[in-house]
Amino acid sequence: MVKILSERRKDVCWITLNRPEKLNALDKESWSLLAKHLRDCNDDQSISAIVLTGNGRAFSAGDDINAMLELKDQRDALDFFNALYSAIESLVDLKKPLLCAVNGLAYGGGCEILLFCDVIISVDDATFSIPEGKLGLIPPMAISVGYSILGRSITRLALTGDSITAEEAKTIGLVDIVVKREDLYTEVEKQLEKIKSIDMNSIMTMKYWLKNDKEKIRNAVMELALMSLGDSAKKRMNEFINRKRTR
Repeated sequence: MVKILSERRKDVCWITLNRPEKLNALDKESWSLLAKHLRDCNDDQSISAIVLTGNGRAFSAGDDINAMLELKDQRDALDFFNALYSAIESLVDLKKPLLCAVNGLAYGGGCEILLFCDVIISVDDATFSIPEGKLGLIPPMAISVGYSILGRSITRLALTGDSITAEEAKTIGLVDIVVKREDLYTEVEKQLEKIKSIDMNSIMTMKYWLKNDKEKIRNAVMELALMSLGDSAKKRMNEFINRKRTR
């Protein structure tokens, strides 16, 4: 199964996270494919916008904990997290509008991706969480750029690992629009039509001025790479996986 799908629908590029059996968790290959598809869509002059969504009942559960647990040394960790950073860099560098259609839970890195989306539409039964601290890890995007986007709300989410509803996510500014599940893609099309009415040069200029600090994000990702090899993180990730197996 292809882990990330990319499909052109007229002048819109639809990218779908496609590991439904893993709640669209992102391993090294997934991050690399996401980076590639984002770059390809960004470079295609005939593409006017990009939509990112998930297949199945989740948007994304974030990093694949099994894959992270298998990281043996610094080289493994750097390979994995350089792939992650490549995808985030591609998100930051997008010149095209990016809409996120959140079709289910968005946890960890799956939630942090939303910090780089321009318009976020969520189903009303989606849940959101940044629980990396519970695994002895850190949420690199949340701590590097999240405060400038969401203010103190990002701090609470990161420090508590709380799960919040779509309505609360809207209240704090993480989500823009909440709809019934059956209305998700109709709403996406409605927002795409609005965006297409805006001059593309204006969009590109606004995107340039709104761009996040890539160096700050990269430093936080590299900090996470080192922490992923620590004894505390390995122990907590093991415990997390074992709990899932015994459910």
